[in-house]
Amino acid sequence: MAAARITELRIGEFKSYRDATLPLGGTTLLIGRNSSGKSNALDGLEVLARLAEGDDLVDALDGRRRESGAVRGGSHGCAPHGMNRFRLGCEVKTDTDSFEYEVQIEVEPELRIVRERLVGPGIAVKSGSITRGVIFETRPAGEPGMGIDVEIHNGQRGPNSVSRFRDNRLILTQIALAVGGANRAEKSVLTAVDTVLGALRGVFHFDPVPHLMRSYVQERDIELRRTGQNLSAALANLREVDAEAFARIEDLARTVADESIAGIGFVGTDLGDVMLALQEDRGESKNLREITPAREMSDGLLRLIGIATALLSAQTGLDIDTLVPSIQPDGTGEVKSGVLVVLEELENGLHPSQADRILALVRDSSDGAETSVLATTHSPSLLDAAEGKLNEHIIVCHRDFTTGHSLLTPIIDLPGYAKALAEGSLGAALTAGKLGGSLSEEEDFSEFRRLLGIA
Repeated sequence: MAAARITELRIGEFKSYRDATLPLGGTTLLIGRNSSGKSNALDGLEVLARLAEGDDLVDALDGRRRESGAVRGGSHGCAPHGMNRFRLGCEVKTDTDSFEYEVQIEVEPELRIVRERLVGPGIAVKSGSITRGVIFETRPAGEPGMGIDVEIHNGQRGPNSVSRFRDNRLILTQIALAVGGANRAEKSVLTAVDTVLGALRGVFHFDPVPHLMRSYVQERDIELRRTGQNLSAALANLREVDAEAFARIEDLARTVADESIAGIGFVGTDLGDVMLALQEDRGESKNLREITPAREMSDGLLRLIGIATALLSAQTGLDIDTLVPSIQPDGTGEVKSGVLVVLEELENGLHPSQADRILALVRDSSDGAETSVLATTHSPSLLDAAEGKLNEHIIVCHRDFTTGHSLLTPIIDLPGYAKALAEGSLGAALTAGKLGGSLSEEEDFSEFRRLLGIA
């Protein structure tokens, strides 16, 4: 079973970006000043993830009939100023294959798909040979409301099959309506589509809202939601299914809290509701046990426990579908998607002295092949805690001085990188504004990178 993971977010024309690429490793840290474009990059990932669920464009982007509401700025806010369309894409990889996907969406005069393309390995019907090429691609869009024609790989000599689809939702989510899996070429198309869909649906943008975590929730509501509002039930379930992970969260709570925490417990009601609670030992001899329910806990601690729960239950305990049924080329199997946990401002509510602990938790949770983490941060302490090869996955978001467009540059490629590390730490350099500057400077940092083990 292959784990499908997003390895690149490709931002063609979207908000403040023009043809930028955000590489995604096991752990990726995105840093940059306010208004540099960090949130815009995360919005691009969120747009693709929402559209992959199969909703109409207006539902996914403008929040019609959607509990989570519109994406930031709505559909019109996705298009750069002065443009009536936007373009996004991604690279998805499994253990053996890679796929490239791109979609262009027009927002005026009508919200619709105008171009969509998927590239990957396709199989020939007769020979069974595998050739990398176009899996499907739209033909030029016609008048609004007429749908859009799509050429689909058929694994035969001559022209590919052409089918017409609705242009108000992703073709990616409609292909199965026209491709039945009758032969190995069609099965390869379905596999490619399901691989990309699975990876996109595995994006979990966790935005914990502490005041929502302070209420009782149904004990059976165990799949952690994106706001963390059912944290108590999700954490109670984690205690049952993964005692080691639960113990690690308890240890983290003990480390970051001021009081003497003996553990994490739960209080309940006769109606099957549950609320997490700290068990605290107080007094000179620590012989006075007090229970502090979530409704009395600090925002920072609730947020930290929520993040830890999301990271340590990423494969089984999140409110996403990580398993996408698929017809493999041999007619069997499934495509299991990786989970990409997205965390904004990771350091919120975290004391600087604890940066190394939360970063260790992030790195450990993304150490396997099926979970990755993308986090934004302004924290110098977190940068100082990022050592060695992780520096390769720190991406600086900044503005082009001449165009104002957002750029994404690996920190090791910035002109001030080598000098900053030679003089002190990344965190100190970031605070002093020494990282960035003109990217036209050409310096050879290859030996420096080799010494750091990131060549």
